[in-house]
This record gives sequence, structure tokens and C-alpha cells, in this order.
Amino acid sequence: MLNINEKTVDAYKQKARAQIKEMQAKMQILEASAEKAGADMQIKYQKKLDDWKSRFNDIEMKLDKLSNSSEDAWDGIRDGIDSAMSELGDSLNNAKEQLKN
Repeated sequence: MLNINEKTVDAYKQKARAQIKEMQAKMQILEASAEKAGADMQIKYQKKLDDWKSRFNDIEMKLDKLSNSSEDAWDGIRDGIDSAMSELGDSLNNAKEQLKN
């Protein structure tokens, strides 16, 4: 295992938060596209938007746990964050493709 120190944790958190900002920007674009498409599309995507916002909050809470985690917990928390971010990114990309059609 790598020697996990405060700089490593801070660098990972900074990278993850930058990715979150990118995904939140995508989400806002999707939200605007749904609004532009009309009420039916807004209703369809409101549940997804609520889910995405909840996922962002969960990821942020996990990032906060990193600061207080032991080296042993680091891998598990990081893997959970990476997995959640990957799933969220896939969900946003799938929604983007559906809006195009």
C-alpha cells in the first residue's frame, strides 16, 4: 500500500471535486435542455435530477470522510468514490444521449 499522507488526500479530493464540478455543469445543461423541450421532458428528468443531486451529496460526504480515514480505510473509501463518480458520469452521459433523440 502507498504511504497515504495529507498531501495525497488533498490532491485526490481536489481532483475529485474538479470532476464533480464538470459533472454538475453537465447536469445543469441537461436540466436546461429538459426545460427547453417542454413540461413532459421536465417531468421525465426531474426524478433523475433529484437522484443526481443526491449522488453528488453522497460523494461529497465520502470525500469529507477521507480526511479522517486511516490508511487501511483509504482504499475502500477511494474506490467507493471512484465507483460512484463513474456511475454518475455514465448516467449523465446516457441522459444526454436520450435528450438528443
